[in-house]
Amino acid sequence: MNETGGDGMVKSAIILAAGKGSKMFPFNAVRSKTTIKIAGKSLIRYNIESIVAMGIKEIIVVINEEHQREIENLLSDIENVKFVSDQSNLGSAESLVKGAEKLSDTKDFIVLYGDTIVEQKDLENLVNSIKPAVLLKNLEESSRNWIGASIENGFVQSIGAHYRGNSITHQFAGFHFDDTLLDYVKRTPDYFPDVKVGVGVPKERYIEAGLLKSLDKVKLKAIECSGYFFDIDKPWHMLEANRYMVDHFCHALQENQLAEGATISANATIHGHVKLGKNSSIGDRVVIHGNLIVGDNTIIDNGAIFNGNAVIGDHTKISNYCIIYDGVSIGSNCIFDHCAEFLGGMVMDKVYLYHYGEFYGAIGSHTDIGAATVCGTLRFDDGETEHVVNGRKEVPLHFSNAAYLGDYCRTGVNTIIMPGCKIGAYSVLGAGAIIDKDIEKNSLVFVKQDLIIKKWSENKYGW
Repeated sequence: MNETGGDGMVKSAIILAAGKGSKMFPFNAVRSKTTIKIAGKSLIRYNIESIVAMGIKEIIVVINEEHQREIENLLSDIENVKFVSDQSNLGSAESLVKGAEKLSDTKDFIVLYGDTIVEQKDLENLVNSIKPAVLLKNLEESSRNWIGASIENGFVQSIGAHYRGNSITHQFAGFHFDDTLLDYVKRTPDYFPDVKVGVGVPKERYIEAGLLKSLDKVKLKAIECSGYFFDIDKPWHMLEANRYMVDHFCHALQENQLAEGATISANATIHGHVKLGKNSSIGDRVVIHGNLIVGDNTIIDNGAIFNGNAVIGDHTKISNYCIIYDGVSIGSNCIFDHCAEFLGGMVMDKVYLYHYGEFYGAIGSHTDIGAATVCGTLRFDDGETEHVVNGRKEVPLHFSNAAYLGDYCRTGVNTIIMPGCKIGAYSVLGAGAIIDKDIEKNSLVFVKQDLIIKKWSENKYGW
């Protein structure tokens, strides 16, 4: 039985985007993580574009003042979006309550996080479900990393936070609310009420804690995701989502698509398909193995090599025998030149990588990579790098050995970044420095050099 509105269609949605993204170091210093481009599209637009396509007319986006203008500008072309500021820092439940106050009707609405990507068919299943309901995705990581749930016979059986063991099997991807469930969220406790003994909890109001308090009286329908789902909680989740969505968009290309003024040289070798924006060009001796999506006014020229699928932004230049590997995205206003290699990951806007530089991982915006800067992709022990997130150690399932270089950074000639290192925003890594640990933001790192100078002459050779 469908218990949605009179014509069977949910009309309203709340998008939660007021979080600080503290686990996203080094990419949390200058932006909301919801604005990071995943495969060329801002993260927050993925779910919003999907629900707009489904016919949802009223969208409330809950933000904080620090990132308000940034998010408003990103969504300025989407009609019927309203913004609500939550400066309380009390948690997702409080943001939801503030957003619900602006809804025209609270009897039937969905709630999504602004830092997730949910496949549209799963969002449709959530919208068309009985209410109240939650959308859940099978956990791939340890349940110690997430707030999650277990399900039985199509309903939520339990909700737990950062559980040891395997009793929590799914993480939350979305919510289908009604007045009754909203009332429970309005009474969300300040501490998460169900954790294992010995586990510390922050003073924060989580939506899931409110749902947990409702389970004794409310049957909460559980809908399992059948498609892709990404929750961008830490930097490696960003790279994982980027790689998947690059391939997803590129595989959809079945033929070349050239916008007005776009050109492909007869001397280019293309094993796949390309989509070129206005006035973009692929020049002589370019080799492409895979599919390529390119924005406007971008030049790919003189022997650039693509060894797989890639998404490139606007006003970017890639030339002179650069090598770009599979599943990467490169932002707008970037320059890749003179035999630079990008081995995997993503580059944000206005990044320069050239003169035999080699990088694997993520590079923040407005960053200049000095000549011959390289980063390690393999450890001596062939192991995976252990990362520290807010003081807690963990080994990511993917991209553990990638390097993470924040916004507004610079490196000197022959800088070496070891696997898994994270460099905070507004930092400079000096020439010849070997970076083997995380560097906090606003740091200048350089080598202290002792020169030993002795006499040397032809007499040393026996003359």
